[in-house]
Amino acid sequence: MIKRCIFLMGCGVLLPCMVVVHLCSCSLESLPAIESSFYTQSLLELHRQLCPAEKYRHLMILPLSNQDLAHAVLPQIISEPTYTKTVSMYPISVFHSAYLYSCNLYIVDSIDDFDTVLWFEESVKFIYFYPKWMFDMVQNEANLTIIQAIRKGYNVVYDLDHTIQIYRWNTYSHQRTTIDPHNITVPDEMRDLYGYQITMYSLDHISTVMTFDEYFLEQIANKRNATAILTDDSSYALMDVLPLVNVHNMILSWMVPSFGTTFIAVIVPRAKPKPIVSILIDPFDLYVWITYLVLVLTMAITISLFGKLLGKHHFMEIVLELIMMCLAGPSRTYGGTFENRIITLFCLMGIVLVSSYQSLVISFMSFVRYGPEINTLDEIYEQCLFPDNKDAQFFNFKTFPNGSNPGTNAACRVVPARDNEQQTIIMASNVLVDKHAYAAEHHIRYRIENFRFAKTKFIEYPLCWLVKMHLRELFLFYTQAVFESGIYEYYYNNKSQPAWQYEHRTFANQVVTTKDLLLLWYAYVVGMVVSMLCFAAETVIDKE
Repeated sequence: MIKRCIFLMGCGVLLPCMVVVHLCSCSLESLPAIESSFYTQSLLELHRQLCPAEKYRHLMILPLSNQDLAHAVLPQIISEPTYTKTVSMYPISVFHSAYLYSCNLYIVDSIDDFDTVLWFEESVKFIYFYPKWMFDMVQNEANLTIIQAIRKGYNVVYDLDHTIQIYRWNTYSHQRTTIDPHNITVPDEMRDLYGYQITMYSLDHISTVMTFDEYFLEQIANKRNATAILTDDSSYALMDVLPLVNVHNMILSWMVPSFGTTFIAVIVPRAKPKPIVSILIDPFDLYVWITYLVLVLTMAITISLFGKLLGKHHFMEIVLELIMMCLAGPSRTYGGTFENRIITLFCLMGIVLVSSYQSLVISFMSFVRYGPEINTLDEIYEQCLFPDNKDAQFFNFKTFPNGSNPGTNAACRVVPARDNEQQTIIMASNVLVDKHAYAAEHHIRYRIENFRFAKTKFIEYPLCWLVKMHLRELFLFYTQAVFESGIYEYYYNNKSQPAWQYEHRTFANQVVTTKDLLLLWYAYVVGMVVSMLCFAAETVIDKE
């Protein structure tokens, strides 16, 4: 007896252009003349429809059979030029990089060869090529593992009388269908899910606000005869779809881009109203006041040196007189050519300055002045204090000790957000544990009046879903349709929502109280005390 074997082995690494062939032919005589073209064409046509070349560029072949027909078909499949191929006897090393997404041809003649099939996800495509006697044996097989493995792929069953049958178990309808080998048409099993329960993980406080997620799931279920279910059970076995709030540094092949955005927001305190007396300072900025003061001092020095009448007075008296000229005109006698010209020009400039100042003061009286808002990254670093937690440490923010209270003027927080501030606030209010009937409304009102989102956002990404691989292409199709149609934006823009808008107060809508004018009262009292002390000092000096 002569055993003839051909071994062409490679390293087993999956490369797009590598072909590793393991062929073994063991017999006493040469192979019988078997017309294998029909089997080959059936396998290739089934593979072409099941694994289109634009999605599956590579075919992995496991020749785990010693049947003569299998060895006659294998060379023709390998020589087919449409796909690159890898042929190997060791599925563990070959399929490690294609655990979730690959196309495979199993040429088997033993039930034990199906053991590796259950290692892979439902998205992996399998074509089984095995003899009829083995198919009859599988039908009576009591091993549930073998039955599940057989049902995961397309079964091409051949007989020695040149007949072939193609069977497929529909996971959703729980029925076995037969495909005509002379007119192969791979059915679209995702078109009818036969009531399959598509389960999405969603918490109540999120689903009541972000209602489009449930709406989208229901639309898919209606189109594909499925059942949409929302659950708060995070078990992987029960969950088909998981929304991801943030996908920073997350790279997963079964992640599907979804609608809206998620980002890290910084909650900062709102700017507090300025006191009413601020309108006396705000019309001009600091540089204008400094320029005016420098002008007054320069003129006072010039007049004290070259003035004919005012130059004889004390320097501070000259400064006070120049200020009075801007407010109400000259109060002391002045003369001489130099003083007349320079003071006349100063008075003209004072008229323009005071007129513009008065008009701005009147304009500022129509609304309350507020301090500057915190928006930029530099302002957050300089003016905010954060709780000492991982988020603050990650962004290197300034923190305050846990348990202390820095006050509402400096306390900031880092929170995950979806789409916009309004929806995030409602979701946060829904998780409050308070028996008071209006606890959520009070929280929202307090939050709107005292805090806001800074314009600076961190780690902003589209919302993504983790979808089980057997439903991934279905969700990709419908999410793309939603992106192109703009349904997501239309859905929320036409949905009635509370119109929360923080409005700045105006002086016309409030009563000016003694507290609002407290600074003026302080200035008045201080001025009166200084005047009385000066009068007393002058009286004492005059008597002496």
